[in-house]
Amino acid sequence: MTSRLLLALVGLAVLVGWLWVNTASEGEATWLIRAEAPMIVGDYGDNFSYSGDNVRPVEGSLKLRIDAAQQTGKITVSLKTGEVSGPLQVSAERSLDGEITLVSPIDRSATVRDEIFIHGDTGTGGAELPRTYATVVGWSRFDVFVDGARVYEALSGEWALVQALRQGDGAIRQSGLVYSPLLRDKGGFADVERSEFLLLFQPDTEDSENRPADDVALHVVFTEVTIEVGPVNPLPG
Repeated sequence: MTSRLLLALVGLAVLVGWLWVNTASEGEATWLIRAEAPMIVGDYGDNFSYSGDNVRPVEGSLKLRIDAAQQTGKITVSLKTGEVSGPLQVSAERSLDGEITLVSPIDRSATVRDEIFIHGDTGTGGAELPRTYATVVGWSRFDVFVDGARVYEALSGEWALVQALRQGDGAIRQSGLVYSPLLRDKGGFADVERSEFLLLFQPDTEDSENRPADDVALHVVFTEVTIEVGPVNPLPG
């Protein structure tokens, strides 16, 4: 065997080993979703801003990876506040300002479901949002960091790839009717032609001054979504 061929074989073996360590060890992705162009929805006192009056853009991105066979995964959200977004008022006493990172491991303690209707009158998720179809939805625990320092640990959060609820101006409405949880008919607000990625904290303790009555709340909607790995089933009409 020539030395050149031997070197080539050694190089191939190193490459295969590198690929195995950096891809196979993660498991095969069932879902790999990236999202950009986030909007902050509301603030402490009104976390849903149905009229869109307090919905504003913020710099950021999201990555979700799930290996369903191994029941493992991770969701990472990066946000950077600025002049337009302002600080994110997440509770009566705290606002987040700067480079914000939200990280949630997805393991056996998390709940993940796909291809279901959520919110509205479905009994899955609250009526604070209208009925919409979720390609994938999950509930898991998040750690929150600001400029590298952890400020919250194990906050309950909901995340979902859904039929878009927000209009271009940030409002949730149909034919001029702005959504309210008090409406009898909580359907018909979702846009079957568009998708968005929803991130919503649902903490375990309450604050009666907030709406909804959560002591910590953050509502982010990513308006540009790319499914790199996932089912190709179309959203239902």
